[in-house]
Amino acid sequence: MLNVFSWYIAFALFAAFLASAFLCYWIVKYAQHVWLDHPNERSLHTAPVPRLGGVAIWLGVVCAIGLLQQTLMGEVGAYLSIAAVLLLVTALLDDRHGLHPLLRLIAQMSAACLLVWGEHVYVSAAWLTWLWPLLGVVVLVWCINLYNFMDGMDGFAGAMAVIGFATLAVLGVMQTQTAFAVFCAVIAAASAGFLCFNFPPARIFMGDSGSTVLGLMMGVLSIQGWQLHVYSLWVPVLLFSPFGVDATVTLCKRLCKREKVWLPHRQHYYQRWVLAGYSHRQVTGAYVILML
Repeated sequence: MLNVFSWYIAFALFAAFLASAFLCYWIVKYAQHVWLDHPNERSLHTAPVPRLGGVAIWLGVVCAIGLLQQTLMGEVGAYLSIAAVLLLVTALLDDRHGLHPLLRLIAQMSAACLLVWGEHVYVSAAWLTWLWPLLGVVVLVWCINLYNFMDGMDGFAGAMAVIGFATLAVLGVMQTQTAFAVFCAVIAAASAGFLCFNFPPARIFMGDSGSTVLGLMMGVLSIQGWQLHVYSLWVPVLLFSPFGVDATVTLCKRLCKREKVWLPHRQHYYQRWVLAGYSHRQVTGAYVILML
């Protein structure tokens, strides 16, 4: 088995970091007036900021996958690739032109169904076998939206990606699941390149092209790691709980108030901290400590 600490893998991870960071630099330096995120009802920023950071992240991931085809064979399957591209294209169209929430939901459910019935990405049990694939779709769609909901503060979603996927990679190494560990490490490395330009004060945002696909990867890899016996199922739930708890509690509270949950808002706990007077750097720092 290929040693996960080989120089070749280290080079590929550095390539993922470098490609992501370079594209972010190029956007910030030469395309800062293109594809802007203008402040709206959920924003915590006051001036337009480029939001193509997600494209930079996935460019870094693709570069590393190209270098590590043999190592990642079987980990990045056709269904995962199609689902990721579907979400990426949908997010870019939404960022650019604005899509109806129903169209976004259809794309998300299609991506989830591809993975649930194509690669069996769901928790299975001997009883009520018909229920688990349906629950798998719900979980993946929620992960996609959860990450998107929580991408609203400088450095926040990028830090969760670096810490979360790096931890999954370490756990994969401990259980000698090379392909799983390397793929998680690639996502963490590409996210780190983006984070260099997104940490407060952010000069670029990842946009939906980053947050929705990262949410999909969070759900898929969390379940796949459990299927590979890398960890118990509660481990990724705890690992990503700084996002999961905030988003879930906020959604439930809004549902209880009969609010339109698909509309922008600033009721998440991290948003309320910033609105209470704490800086992005302070709040992101507090959450980074919690993540670690």
